[in-house]
Amino acid sequence: MKTSTLAWIVVILIILVGGWYIWMQSAVPAPLSTATTATSTASTSNPNAPANNLILGTDSTSTLGTYLIAYNGMTLYTFAKDKTDTSTCYAQCAATWPPYTVPDGTPLNLQAGVMGATATIQRTDGTFQVTYKGMPLYFYIGDKNSGDVNGQGFGKVWYVVKP
Repeated sequence: MKTSTLAWIVVILIILVGGWYIWMQSAVPAPLSTATTATSTASTSNPNAPANNLILGTDSTSTLGTYLIAYNGMTLYTFAKDKTDTSTCYAQCAATWPPYTVPDGTPLNLQAGVMGATATIQRTDGTFQVTYKGMPLYFYIGDKNSGDVNGQGFGKVWYVVKP
């Protein structure tokens, strides 16, 4: 094999690995510092923990009405292929639709006006995913800012969660 061909292969591999790494770092939305649902700072023992343990809040649009958001202000979705208390979204699905997970034992506080049973289920990787009315909750990597609802109706199986 020619040296120049080998060099191009190495360059392409570096680009692919670097792109994959950057994509994986952005797969789960980071907490927003301006989230309207959280009013104090998160626990110093877990910087990603929800402030005030507020797990679910609401936002609204003129077209969708009121829908649920996570502590970080990001829109939450359900997957029509899931069953009550069972997530079926793993691997590539979970890379595009990151599950809404919290540390085990996190109190599940709701914003006033949010009605419905909230719990967690243990995923196959050992993390604990938040459920609402028994349905596992997810983020969408296509939502970049609080108020984005880009996953609504995606594939006719992903929908914003109504309170």
